[in-house]
Parts: sequence; C-alpha cells; structure tokens
Amino acid sequence: MRKLAQALFLVPVCLFALLVMPVSSTSAAGIEAVKGKEYTITKQHGPWMIMVASFSQVRDENFRKEGFTARQAAVELVHELRKKGIPAYVFEQDAKLGEIETNNRMQQRERRVYTAQRNMISVLAGNYSSVNDKKGQQTLTWIKNFEADFLLKNGGRFKPTPGQPSPLSGAFFTVNPLLTPEEVKAATADPLLIRLNTNHNYSLFENPHQYTLVIATFSGTGTKIMLGGDEAKKYSLLDQIKPSNALDKAAQDALGLATSMRNAQKAGYGQDYEVFVWHDEKKSVVTIGGFDSMDDPRIKTMMQTYAAKQKPLPKNPSQSVTVAEFFTVPKTNDFTKAQKSWLFDPVPRVMKIPRYRR
Repeated sequence: MRKLAQALFLVPVCLFALLVMPVSSTSAAGIEAVKGKEYTITKQHGPWMIMVASFSQVRDENFRKEGFTARQAAVELVHELRKKGIPAYVFEQDAKLGEIETNNRMQQRERRVYTAQRNMISVLAGNYSSVNDKKGQQTLTWIKNFEADFLLKNGGRFKPTPGQPSPLSGAFFTVNPLLTPEEVKAATADPLLIRLNTNHNYSLFENPHQYTLVIATFSGTGTKIMLGGDEAKKYSLLDQIKPSNALDKAAQDALGLATSMRNAQKAGYGQDYEVFVWHDEKKSVVTIGGFDSMDDPRIKTMMQTYAAKQKPLPKNPSQSVTVAEFFTVPKTNDFTKAQKSWLFDPVPRVMKIPRYRR
C-alpha cells in the first residue's frame, strides 16, 4: 500500500496520497498550462476569484515518505484547471505566530508562543468583476464537481463529509487576498456599467491598458464657445428631444464620433484613431489611446492636441478667444459646413480604465 502524501488538503481538511506525474505542457481556451510551472497570483488578478483549495504540510514524519509537497500539490491542481481553460493561480500564506499568557504547574504566569496561522498554499481561479458574475458562478459550480486527475486517479484519498461530498465541492467565491478593501471596491465593476458597456463597438473594456484620455463628453448639452466675437449658440446634443431620451442621444453621439474617428481616413484625415466609448448613468465619453503609467509622455502630447486653444477673432485678429477643437466629416476647417461635427472637451482628462474580466 502506498504511503500517504506530504500535503494536507484543507477545504475541508482531507488527506491525500499524491504521486509524481510525468512532465508535459498544454493549453486550452488561450490559457497557458505548462506542467510544473508556478502561476503566482498578483494584484492584477481578480478582484473576485474562486477559492478552490488550500494545502499545508503534514507534520507527522511517518506520512512524509512519498508524494507531493503542499506546493507541488497546489501547482499540479493549477495545471489541471488551466488544462480545462480556467486561469488558476497559487497563493502562499506565511505562518503567523501569536502569544498568550498561561499558568504553569507552579501557578506562575508565563507567556507562550503558538501558531495562530499555519503555513498554507492555496489555489485560486478565475478573474471576475463581481461575485454575481454569471460566468464566475457557472465556473464555481463546475469546479465543485470537478475530479482532478492527480487527486483521485493516482492514489489520492478523500473522506467525504455531509457538507463536502467531493474534494473540491467546498470551493467558494472570495476576493484577491493581495488587494485591500479599497482596491477591491475600486476594481469591482457595477453590473449596470457592465451591461451598458459590453454590447457595442469600441467599448473601453476592450482597452487592455491602465489609463486612457477622455477627449469628448456627451451628457445632453454641449460646450459654449466663442467664435467671431459673439457668443456661439449653445450646441445642443439633444436636438430638442425629451429629457428621458437624453442619455440615449448622448450615447449615439459618442458612438458616432468614435465610429468616424476609427474611420477618419475615409473622411480625409491622414490616419484612423484608436478611440473608445464609455457609458455611465450620467454621460457617455469618447477616449483615445491607452497608457500604463500616468507619466507616459504621450499623455501630455495628446492633451495639447485636443485641448481648446487661443485663436484670433476673424473680425478682430488683435483679440483672441479660447475655442474648442472639433472633428468633422468630411474634414474641414469650418465645422458649420460639415455634414457631421463634434466638439472636443476644452480640457481633456486622464481616466483610469475600469476592469472587467469576461
């Protein structure tokens, strides 16, 4: 009979006999799955994940003759999940020591050190924006019924309990343990925003970077500008439509600008522009570019390109006013003669890109 393994399975606490398997590599659904490679969790994962299982070392030396260590068992389970197309990661939690005051046999007070938290290594899977993520819930159900090959087909031992009839049936949703509560809140996408931004072209969710630049905002009413020495008309994005339709019209205008800029060469521009659209409860915005740092020098250059500028009055060149930049179809310097025209925001602003993992 095989010796028991070096790893202790802790969801719930169960003991397995685990055997070394041959090295190989594979992948599924675009998820890398290299045999023996340790995929470690980072702050970029999550914010919501599935706690699949936790392992810790078996303390009894009689049990530690053959089989995997806790780390090897966790790495192997990650590999099994990745072969099925589920992004899984290893997270190691160090032991924590605590102190308590007790009485010894002489009834003298003394302080003792105890292990408040033993070393354990966990397996977490998936990257979800919300605990209610539909795909996440489906994956959780699948994991609870998943029979990992190395656990049950190679000498693994498992004692069922009423609450956990199979090895992974105790899996549950949790947050990325590396994130603070504030970071989790900031990274958790609102279900409404997900619905608003997942069923149209050029969604900002498609931008893989950390930041982007907002260059146009549509919330029902445009920006007042000065042109020719007279206050320009208040360019309405509503076109006298009912207030209840304001957000729909704003969304249409944002998508219209994004579509035109994505196809700018057809309108006479020298290039097409990589722009994105974002909708929320109050407005729709068009953004341009993607940046992984607030210090990216391209941000300053783009802000200068799209920001409102001082321009001389046509009838009095000695005086100047601040005028918003604009985009027209076809390209022209007189937006009043264009078939379509949109005003850019006078002051572009950097926006952190919301995270959403499908």
